[in-house]
Amino acid sequence: MKQQDMYKILAFFLVFTMIFSIFAYIFINPQDNTQQQTEDQTQTYYDPEFWTFDQPFDSISDALNITPPGAESASFVDLEKMAPQMAAWARQAQPVLNEVDTIYNSTTTKMYYSDIKYGENFTFLLLSTMDPLRNDFQYMFTDSYYDHPLLVRQEGGLQGFYNVMGTPVILAPPRTVIDVLDITTSLNQTVTSYDRYKGMLNLVPSAPFQTITSNVTFAKQFYMGVDQNNNSYERTTGYLDVNSSVMKKLNQLKTNSTVFSQYNITKTGNYTIVKVSGQDMYAVLIEEVN
Repeated sequence: MKQQDMYKILAFFLVFTMIFSIFAYIFINPQDNTQQQTEDQTQTYYDPEFWTFDQPFDSISDALNITPPGAESASFVDLEKMAPQMAAWARQAQPVLNEVDTIYNSTTTKMYYSDIKYGENFTFLLLSTMDPLRNDFQYMFTDSYYDHPLLVRQEGGLQGFYNVMGTPVILAPPRTVIDVLDITTSLNQTVTSYDRYKGMLNLVPSAPFQTITSNVTFAKQFYMGVDQNNNSYERTTGYLDVNSSVMKKLNQLKTNSTVFSQYNITKTGNYTIVKVSGQDMYAVLIEEVN
């Protein structure tokens, strides 16, 4: 398979899985029929009593550390750390950001999305921050779990999902939300999705745009991070057990690349890390595809 086709497939896969998972749950997620008291829909847009959750949320590593085991793909975007051009590109690359704006009727500042496999079942986890803080959506207050209010969404497209407000805000099916809260309240070391990817993430720098997945055919894991330093952009890609044809292509690209300030390939055990930097953001982003 050509490298260009490979990346097109990967890009389509990441976008499709994020959007498909949310809409699939709309139609197949079982509804909780427990009688609960519906909150007044004219409530104040921000109720500080609900905003109890507080965990580090500055990288994909932070988010994976509170994600239950089984994440097959994950993406993290920090729009606050991006210049306008990069932020515009990020919203195109991760269109789910615009959906999150709508979910909370606010402007998303950070977002993490993960597809998770529980045995033969699939779920998702959406974490985000916003400005301004809002919780004037339709919900029912069902209970508190470890002192975190559980808000059951009532809108047609989100009905039955749980929200836990804070930094970050959690949105997911009920079991997934409870699993996240169990991880963050446990006094013992808990297995999380970070354990699956820590080998890769320990070799790459944190960045405001990060994706990682084990759902590719050319490697056991694939990572991409994009960062900006003044007028220069840097893209870091990582591969676990990359196949020989892709490795050959990477070496050819390094040999033929003359317009970038950096094009480095390093090997650490079974991991291959590629770093490309330059002033043209789009050239840096697509170089490996061409």
